[in-house]
Amino acid sequence: MDNNFITKSNFAIGKALEGNIKIKSSEDKLEELKSVTNQFEAIFVNQVLKQARQGKVADGIFDSPAEDTFNSLIDQEYSKVLSEKSNFGISEALFDQFKFHVSAKSKK
Repeated sequence: MDNNFITKSNFAIGKALEGNIKIKSSEDKLEELKSVTNQFEAIFVNQVLKQARQGKVADGIFDSPAEDTFNSLIDQEYSKVLSEKSNFGISEALFDQFKFHVSAKSKK
């Protein structure tokens, strides 16, 4: 019975989202695209930071799973801040590439 409720809820949410997406103007869609490209850049920077942290030569004397979790979380926050404050150009390149697709679909 719970699965049926979840399925119906997911269906209702999906229909509501479809309605909201159709109502959005092209400016809203471009803002949403900009947000998504910024998030992608943050994820990309996070992966770079994660790989850089894994490249350490030796383990410290205080290494623990808790420290690994902390480093993962701090890398996520650093990546968000770096992508907002620095200009890597990834977000802008993606936005420039996809903005024509968003505006073309909204004109139809």
